[in-house]
Amino acid sequence: MSDSNSRSILEDMIKSVITRDGKGTADTMLISSHLSQMKMFGIRQGVEFYPMQDNLGTQRFDFIQQVIKFNQLDARLDAIWDRFLVYGKGLFYIRPTKKSYRIYWFNKDSYRSYYSPDGELEEVVIIYPYKVKSSKGFSGVGLNTDKRYMRLKITAKEIEEFHSEQELKFDQENTNFAAFDKKVVENSMEFIPCVEVFNNPDAFGTEGAGEFEFLSNQIVAHDEMVKNIRANLSFFGNPTLLSSRPKQDIVESDSETAQRPSISSQSGFGSNVDLFSSTYKQDPITRQQPGYAGKPGSGMRVPRVIANLEPSDRVGFITPNPVGSDQARYTEQLRSEIRLALGGIDDLSITNVTATEIKSAYGRVSATAKKKCLQIYQYGICRVFELIIYQEEQIFRKSLAFSAGLKYPVPPEATDDQAVLDKALEKYDKQKAKYEQKLQAAVDEALETQEIPDGVVGLAPDGDRTVLWRWMGPVYEDTAQDKLNQSIFTRNLQELGVDSIEALKYLFPSKTDDEIAGMLSGFPFRMVGEVQRAYSSFIDLINQEMRTPHPQQPNLPMAADPRLDLTPFLYRTLESLQKEVTYAGRYRSSDPISTPDIPDPSEQLRGSSNSSPSSFRGDFPPMGGTDNSTGGTSTTSASPDGGSGLPISPYSVQPPSTTGDSTSGEPLQGRIYQGGRTPEFTSPVPVPGSTVGADASSRPSQLRFPTDNPIQQRGSADLYAWDREQPGLLQRLFPNIYGDNAGATSGKRSKRSKSSSN
Repeated sequence: MSDSNSRSILEDMIKSVITRDGKGTADTMLISSHLSQMKMFGIRQGVEFYPMQDNLGTQRFDFIQQVIKFNQLDARLDAIWDRFLVYGKGLFYIRPTKKSYRIYWFNKDSYRSYYSPDGELEEVVIIYPYKVKSSKGFSGVGLNTDKRYMRLKITAKEIEEFHSEQELKFDQENTNFAAFDKKVVENSMEFIPCVEVFNNPDAFGTEGAGEFEFLSNQIVAHDEMVKNIRANLSFFGNPTLLSSRPKQDIVESDSETAQRPSISSQSGFGSNVDLFSSTYKQDPITRQQPGYAGKPGSGMRVPRVIANLEPSDRVGFITPNPVGSDQARYTEQLRSEIRLALGGIDDLSITNVTATEIKSAYGRVSATAKKKCLQIYQYGICRVFELIIYQEEQIFRKSLAFSAGLKYPVPPEATDDQAVLDKALEKYDKQKAKYEQKLQAAVDEALETQEIPDGVVGLAPDGDRTVLWRWMGPVYEDTAQDKLNQSIFTRNLQELGVDSIEALKYLFPSKTDDEIAGMLSGFPFRMVGEVQRAYSSFIDLINQEMRTPHPQQPNLPMAADPRLDLTPFLYRTLESLQKEVTYAGRYRSSDPISTPDIPDPSEQLRGSSNSSPSSFRGDFPPMGGTDNSTGGTSTTSASPDGGSGLPISPYSVQPPSTTGDSTSGEPLQGRIYQGGRTPEFTSPVPVPGSTVGADASSRPSQLRFPTDNPIQQRGSADLYAWDREQPGLLQRLFPNIYGDNAGATSGKRSKRSKSSSN
């Protein structure tokens, strides 16, 4: 079978599935099974669309829900999925109405899209039929039909609309339409309100591909196999009766006129006389294909009980095998391979498995469906809502400017004098900048006071317009045991030090960070208790270090060692405590990438009329308002007491004063020394009898001992240190025994006398 024939047969199959036409001749269920599986994992229990940022109450969320309800989008998702998967691409078209926004979906045969070299959408042409009340055509002249055709040519500046009684084609010129059928209106949105989505996208500038086009030969071959199997079951499924009794004694009386089941009769041939030459049935009404209509193989009916049999009578059945085992096995294998190539799984091949194994087996299906969801939801419907929100924000700015008495400056007129034109454009830019400044001040005042003047409509600007989506429920519901295990896993992550928002994503995977932060607005008594106990433990350790002398320098406590400083851990616990009780959402500025390109009318006067719409970006969109093009997100969260929400910063602690050389020359900061130096365990192990000497090459965080260190002196180190701090005190208190420590004083006096002599 040639490729053209396979594609033609495949198109007929697809059309019957998409249109829900039961008259199709397809026997295979590959197409409908794959579409049903993708929709089950792509839609699940429903899809919810919501704004990522909605700081001004729930204005954006409520608006999105109104648009969804107005368009009945949740009920149309099944049809959108079918057409998107089958045809490989589609177009969402936004049409403002008096009440809301109407969202249209068009298949690839109903529109043509044209892009600029930069990949920006420049023009869209749509042709679709619609129904009207049956009349005598336009102006009482024409065909008496209720079907009309519309042709839309959409650009960023204007929309051309044509109506016709005859079917329109994309290759027709505009001159073929009558003048009264044409209507040109200004595009009030000032951008193309269309979003094109692609299935299996390759690269920019390429077309999407349907799910079944590359497997047309295999799908048609499987359909032929199923047809042959059904025909064999229809013909060979009924057993053949063998009997020595006459026909009248076995066959029921009402089945005398029925055709005898044979190969010729099942193939469409009939005979007026039994066992006589057959003739082909020419009547198309009575001719039937085997296995599709009527009762296949019901030529004669035999009673369930055959009575009055003599001992010499014989009655038996011949039961042939209609389908071979190899044929059935190969058909099943081909069906599984096709479903595997499509990214799904054959449901009939999953047998004798547990619920957990079923979830694992459908992991491939879930991954494939999620990729399709990114195209339909993330880059399709979500993008549509972002454009609608942007338009509502521009309406808000325009109506607010009108209420505040602000008028947008009029662009200068074209003139041949370049100097005059440049001066006019410079003046226009200054007026426009002043207008934008005043309008932005009015918007900020309205948002700060939360008082909207009368007559202002639309949505107030609220930063990032990103719209997200999530499933309202999984395909397989989690049991109570599954939820318990997930909660235990989340708590274990928190005990390991993982941030609560990151840990709760495993328990609530569909929630955003801001929503989880809102959920954590309560009092985390368990986390607070654990942090308090950790803080108390560090305090106890610090107290022990303050009471314990350093083994290398007994005149100092262990807390004086920078490497044993526990103060940073105290700050760490306080930071953790503050974060656990002050979770808040983040404000995100508007994303310049998702903002539609709005042409500036003055750019044509600057010599940019031949450039693409992307070059009209400008710094001051004519709709009003300047977008924050810095992008990024703000990581600072508002604290409960109205502070900046910055983490607690440790203050500097000066080390205790020691005699001799300075230890490091750095204040004792509340920090932990990071890596980058040789670990302590790599230092050489001291041999017995050795002492720790001062080394000028010691690390900054290492204790250094002066040359007159008590440990390095003869005699009692305590008496030496006491005499060093209180010179002559021991001699006055204990004159009789002072001579036992003469080495210490003599050494000290010798140094003093030497220094004095110098």
